[in-house]
Amino acid sequence: MENTGNAYISKTLKLCLSCLGEMVVLMPIYLAGIIILSPQYLPLAWLVILPFVSFLGVAIRSYVPVLWKKLGAAVLIGAACAAVFLSSGAAGFSPLIGLCAALFALQGMTATDRAGVAKLYWYGVALYFVAGIVYSSVALLRGELGLITWFGVGCLAIALFITNHEYLRYTTLSDHSPLPRGIRRHNTLFIVIILGLVVLLAAGAGRWIGNLLLKFVRYVFAWLTRSSGEPKELEPEEVQEPPAMFFPGEVQKPGLLSQILDILFYVIGGAVIAAMIGFALYWLYKNAGGFWKRSIDRLIALLRRQDLAGENKGYRDEEISIFSWEERKQRLGNWRTVLSRFGRRQERYEDMHSNQERVRFLYRRFLLARRSEGCELKPGLTPLEMAQDIQRHDDNEKKDQRGKPRQAAHKTAIEPLIKLYYRVRYGGQEPDDEEVADIRRMLNL
Repeated sequence: MENTGNAYISKTLKLCLSCLGEMVVLMPIYLAGIIILSPQYLPLAWLVILPFVSFLGVAIRSYVPVLWKKLGAAVLIGAACAAVFLSSGAAGFSPLIGLCAALFALQGMTATDRAGVAKLYWYGVALYFVAGIVYSSVALLRGELGLITWFGVGCLAIALFITNHEYLRYTTLSDHSPLPRGIRRHNTLFIVIILGLVVLLAAGAGRWIGNLLLKFVRYVFAWLTRSSGEPKELEPEEVQEPPAMFFPGEVQKPGLLSQILDILFYVIGGAVIAAMIGFALYWLYKNAGGFWKRSIDRLIALLRRQDLAGENKGYRDEEISIFSWEERKQRLGNWRTVLSRFGRRQERYEDMHSNQERVRFLYRRFLLARRSEGCELKPGLTPLEMAQDIQRHDDNEKKDQRGKPRQAAHKTAIEPLIKLYYRVRYGGQEPDDEEVADIRRMLNL
């Protein structure tokens, strides 16, 4: 029990550090919000404390394993923070405080899915590149350009170390085994040299080199155009001051009863709106068909999704080839039609080289087809358990008169497909062409 508690605390601390790293990624946006909103509109203390709400989300992550529970807990935490802020007397921006607190809490509760992902920090490096241009152009933000530069260096350092760690795991095919000391020393020296160059560029070496190159280019340009005379200097344009913002006068602080009534109004109004939206979605789910029904089925499957990152429980057969392929397909779905002529074409039945590959292709397409119809797929199940779970899902929908058109055909094809898949996947057998053709005809894929 003590070891379990220590492991949970250790993992919680690591996830808190991961949340801090994600805050570093979003620091340009958050710092701009602090400069604009504080201290005229929001107290600085609130803006500084809010990000640490994500630590609370990390602490309660194990109590809300399902996504819809995470969303509910985030809403409750956001409402509590908004109520505390409202009780302090500043009611104007309490919804903004509640929204930010809910987002930070949700960040902490979902930090497990993003821990150790280098791509997030490389996106942050790109964000800092854009922020450097924006901060240098906006007078209100120009004073924080140095701070943003150093945060960008930190984000780049995190991205390099995580990418390096992922590469070492990939090359050694191991997560925990120690590397030889010489390889670690060489690898660490390589990363430190890169970071040293980055720090030198951030400290001013890059600006010095840039100014030197700019002077050289100007000298060459002036030498090439010396016959046309000296260029006239442009007169600087007059900078117009922005119009003064109008701030309302002091308003008398409402009494305690008024504050309580305001809170009750927001709570009751939000509950009524949520009930109306829920009733509308339920009516659409029961009476509508086509696009609406498929969309709601996918939304329900998404909200029922559980945390699977970092766990090795259950059965993992073709999780990478099935579920990761589906994830990549969803990410690139909007661009597939535009970039299809330039990239690889989609996986097709005709591209399979053997009957074993064709059977596994049909199995993947069967699962993807059922997933697109709203059936929840659990990666921890074996193929036989997966088929039984799909049949239970079909029986429940048949009782509710919500069956899909292809479910009847799939029901007759599930048993022979699973038997053939077991022979191919684990027996190493090569099925006949007729067997594969019959399965494909039954699945109608």
